[in-house]
Amino acid sequence: MSRRVRDFRDGVAMIVTDLHGDGEAYGRYRDRFLELRAQGRADRLILCGDLIHSEGPAHQDMSLPILRDVMRLQTELGPDRVVVLLGNHELVHIYSLPLSRGEVDYSPGFERKLAEAGPAFRAEVLGFLNDLPFFVRTAAGVMVAHVGPSPAAALPAGREVLAEFDHRALIEAVDAGLAKRPLAELKAEYGRLTGGSYDEDAAYFLAVTGPDDPRYRDLLRVLALDRREPAFGVLWEAFFCRNERGISQDVYASVVARFLETWSNGAPAAQRVIVSGHIPVAGGYQIVADRQLRLASRAHAHPDHAGLYLLLDCAAPIQSPEELVSHLGSVFEP
Repeated sequence: MSRRVRDFRDGVAMIVTDLHGDGEAYGRYRDRFLELRAQGRADRLILCGDLIHSEGPAHQDMSLPILRDVMRLQTELGPDRVVVLLGNHELVHIYSLPLSRGEVDYSPGFERKLAEAGPAFRAEVLGFLNDLPFFVRTAAGVMVAHVGPSPAAALPAGREVLAEFDHRALIEAVDAGLAKRPLAELKAEYGRLTGGSYDEDAAYFLAVTGPDDPRYRDLLRVLALDRREPAFGVLWEAFFCRNERGISQDVYASVVARFLETWSNGAPAAQRVIVSGHIPVAGGYQIVADRQLRLASRAHAHPDHAGLYLLLDCAAPIQSPEELVSHLGSVFEP
């Protein structure tokens, strides 16, 4: 079995994307799933990543309570019944990398909450994130992911990298390499690269308390984890790709087709459609490149109450994303 791919041949999956710390929306989707499950209308819940990092006020960010509850639910129902895919907002915390966009710094608040929760719970959360799969494949011919296809992930070589990706091994190798260099030299290089003070940034981005903190050196990984590290480059592109917004639509359509062909190798059936979130859309969904359903369940739906979930019969063959539209539902209807 692949480390990063889950294959399902039967059952109905309720698919939800990008909640970004919205505890009220999460509660609605969880309760709808449990209701459908009790009625025999849904067998598993698939959360497609980016559960964390609200752009709203800090007191409204329920990222950590959402993760706590998802972990509880998965323990109670089993990992085949509650499936969480890795999103780019979770990815950065595995590697202790900062995440910002424009004037919004996403990662510091979550790191502070983890620090306040204590080292044992922090280790439990990071262990959970470390083990998250990247993709779901189904006998319906529908793939599920956080992000749509990227050029590197569409190649067989990229598939080999991602299917068995080992975060822990990469982090150990990077840390071992950094440990061979003097700390003063590394901090100076960090300053040249970022223009910031290492100690101040480690405290801000990672909630590091000082040089005696066991995580004091973790922010130094930014010096080694970049696209020059081949495996990490594939990983980064796969999770931060902007899909057709980064390339022409014709080129992206060919990327989607190649991606589905590449990932059909060893799948329960040929994968013909991909469902993903990650990018905002007007309303709750958008059909992209004739083979992708972009689903927005809350944060990326405009307006946000237009967010939708998808009920997917993992055994019933699907030929096109249009066939999925009638299986969309809302938890925000009056």
